[in-house]
Amino acid sequence: MLALLGGAFRAHVRQAGARFSGDAWREAAQALGLIAALMLFVRDARVPVLHLAMFADSYPDGIGEKFVFWPVGPVAVLWLTVAVSAVFGWGRAAAAIAVGGATFEVVRVAEDYGQYSTVFHLWPAVLAAMVPLVLAVRAPRSVTASLAPWRLGALAAATLVSVGAPTIAMVTGADDSTTPVYGTWIFTSGVGRIEAILLTAGYLLFALAILSTPAVLRRRLLALVVPVGVTLLLTRVGLGSTGTFLKRSTHDGVLAVLTPAQWLTLVLTPALLFAVAVAILHRRERSGRRGA
Repeated sequence: MLALLGGAFRAHVRQAGARFSGDAWREAAQALGLIAALMLFVRDARVPVLHLAMFADSYPDGIGEKFVFWPVGPVAVLWLTVAVSAVFGWGRAAAAIAVGGATFEVVRVAEDYGQYSTVFHLWPAVLAAMVPLVLAVRAPRSVTASLAPWRLGALAAATLVSVGAPTIAMVTGADDSTTPVYGTWIFTSGVGRIEAILLTAGYLLFALAILSTPAVLRRRLLALVVPVGVTLLLTRVGLGSTGTFLKRSTHDGVLAVLTPAQWLTLVLTPALLFAVAVAILHRRERSGRRGA
């Protein structure tokens, strides 16, 4: 019986490996590596860029943070290096560099959980952990060929708009008279309306670059980001500090640690839904080929 179950498991693993070894999955992996590296660069570079802009605009103390460039400054440069390396086709080098960034993101979220019992910022750690894995995959075409020049331009514009959003809002004073926007879906909180609009525009450009790809590539990109999206949903409207489902108790305003059931939900749900997304994708494509 055990031998039968073991054989069935090995057969399913080999079948899954054969599916993911296809050229379309390899190209999707390379494209995701570039897009993820740019998004992580945006997340870490916004504050250092704002700090430099305020220095240039005659603010002697910048934003007033003494250690604003450490450690997020070097990590932002690291993610930008990963993205540039991916564009030039140096996937293995980019994957090796990305290991450092992924380690930092995992340590950062672990520190947040150790101090505040929060998993609110877990999604960047999940995304960062995927980057070295997907960039280590060899694709039949370079990422520039897979995405086409205009999509690379959209990604560059998305990066510039998102990184520059707080700088534009602060230096121009556009948000001085607006009420801060407190929301979870712009990946930050307490920002003014202009900054929120610019951030949203940047995110929409990232989405455009993904959704405008050919159907075969787009489906795989969307499947690959399922674990990140599910983690974002769980931590922002589920287990996070603003959670409404699987509500966590608090002690003197501090969240209680996650229970074993909550940990299982957080770990297994993204993996299971990713498997479901892949199964649906392949079943749909098989049905389409039979219909054709």
